[in-house]
Formats: sequence, C-alpha cells, structure tokens
Amino acid sequence: MYNMKRILFLAIISIVGMLAISGCDKQKTYDIVFDTNGGTGEMQSQTLTEGESQPLDDNSFVNEGHSFGGWNTLPDGSGVSYSDGQDITLTSDITLYAQWTSNDTNQSTTKLNGHEYVDLGLPSGTKWATCNVGATNPEDYGYYLAWGETKPKNTYSWSNYRYANGGLFTLTKYCNNPANGYNGFTDNLTTLEACDDAATANWGDCWRMPTYSELQELVDVCTSEWTTLNGVRGRMFTGPNGNRIFLPATLWYNFGYEETNYGGEYDYGGCYWTSSLQLPESHCGLFLSIHSERCEDCFNNGVGRYMGLFVRPVIAR
Repeated sequence: MYNMKRILFLAIISIVGMLAISGCDKQKTYDIVFDTNGGTGEMQSQTLTEGESQPLDDNSFVNEGHSFGGWNTLPDGSGVSYSDGQDITLTSDITLYAQWTSNDTNQSTTKLNGHEYVDLGLPSGTKWATCNVGATNPEDYGYYLAWGETKPKNTYSWSNYRYANGGLFTLTKYCNNPANGYNGFTDNLTTLEACDDAATANWGDCWRMPTYSELQELVDVCTSEWTTLNGVRGRMFTGPNGNRIFLPATLWYNFGYEETNYGGEYDYGGCYWTSSLQLPESHCGLFLSIHSERCEDCFNNGVGRYMGLFVRPVIAR
C-alpha cells in the first residue's frame, strides 16, 4: 500500500510539473484595436502571437465622402503607417487609426487645351495640371517617358535613347560638361527645349514640364500626405489656398541595366521629371521622388536620362 501511494504521489508531481512547464512555454499574444477615426462600422480586434508576422485584417470601416488611406498608430497620421493587409509583427498591444482623405472635388479647376489645371496659391503663381501626361484621371499613371523624349516606348536604355549615339558617353544634345568624356561635345543647354518637352509636345504650347525650382516649390510650400485615391497610392499636395493635386506613385521603368526591363510598376514610390539637367554632369536629369514616408530630395542626385519616369505638366508662362 505504501508503494502504491508513493507511486501515485510521484505521478501527480510529474503531471503538475509538466503542466507548469507547458504554461511557461506558452507564447504571449497581443491585440490590435481598430479605430474608425471619424468613420463608421465595426471591426473586431485582431490577436497576434508575439514574434509572428501576420497580415492585418482588411478594413471594413467607411467614411462618407472620404477614401480609406491605410492605418496609423496616431489619429493625425504622424505615427507609424501601415497599408491595408500589410504584414505586421507585434511586441505589445496597439491601436490603429483609420486614415481618411476627402473625395471633395469642389475646387476651382480650369481647362486649357482640354486638360484641367488648378491654382494652388503658390508664391510663383505656377498652375499645375491635375493629371500626368498620358493620363485621363488624377490617379492614372500616364506615360513613362525618357528625359527629352515625347513618346512612350517598350524599353528604356542608353542604346535607344534619342540623344545618345548608342551609349552614355555619346550624347548628342544637352551636354554641359565635355570634360567627362562626351566626345568633347557641348551645347550648354541645361533646360529642355519646347521640341523635347513632353508636356508641350503632347498637350500644346500652353503647357510645359516643371523646372527644378517649381517642383521644389511644390514640396516646400504645400503640405502633403501619403494617401489613396480610387485605390491608387500616392501623395496629395495641398496648396496654401486649400486646392490640391494628387501624384500617383509608381517608380521608374527599366532601372539599372541597358537592354534589361527591370522596372515594372510599383505603388510605394513615384518619380517625376523636371525639365532641368543635372549639373555639372550631363547624363542625368533632375527629378522628384515621392514615398510613403516623405518627398525625397533627389534634385541633387539625378537619374539617367534614358529612364522612363512620369511628367506632371504646368501652365507655360
């Protein structure tokens, strides 16, 4: 009898120990609370296991007259941003606030040669088009265009660039620094002429591509936010007078290597040409890069003129 009691006692101790060990090994979980942030609807909180990556539940909130633009850890959007369905790993409980963009289009727009433009109230008086060259809606990407070319094409490389005779160091126009090996050629042209301006060529003489200073003014004077317009990500620029333009975001076409189509379409960044040559070099054009976190200052680091970027026209003055 004594041995039976001893065996039973040891068995109970063993089971209790295993349960204790099992309890210690249990992974922590954290909750995501979704806040409508001015919208309506219901979403259940989402529970994630610590250290495991899992996609966010799809948004089911609505906000009349507004488009959903993702999530943020702060109501005003100044915290950490997450897109709908983005993978997330938690180390604590968090609340995600829905981000909304007004769909109100009641701003003063005017058409010129069939294309709309808006006055943002900028100090320079520059008037900006509401669409890219080749687009019919503000959220459309439009044409990919090489710097100094006016029509889109299937591939983008130095070998088929309009103003290079087969390669980088054989430029035939817009060459400001012959010392860098451009066969001694120079024409001292630093801004695209009208015949090479994609906005002018496609929309008429009353339109042109923005200069470096005009795109810089857009970034410096306007406020901007990363948002979504009709399902397309990009940056909404709001001028001092409350009017705004939307720049859809996708990167460049055929980045990196000649004769190789590495580009494709991306929705986390966008690149827009200026009409200005990068100085003192001649093989790059200046451009604006927009991202989910900021407008990146790429004006001092141009990209190869052969690459396909977007063009957002301004009114010629």
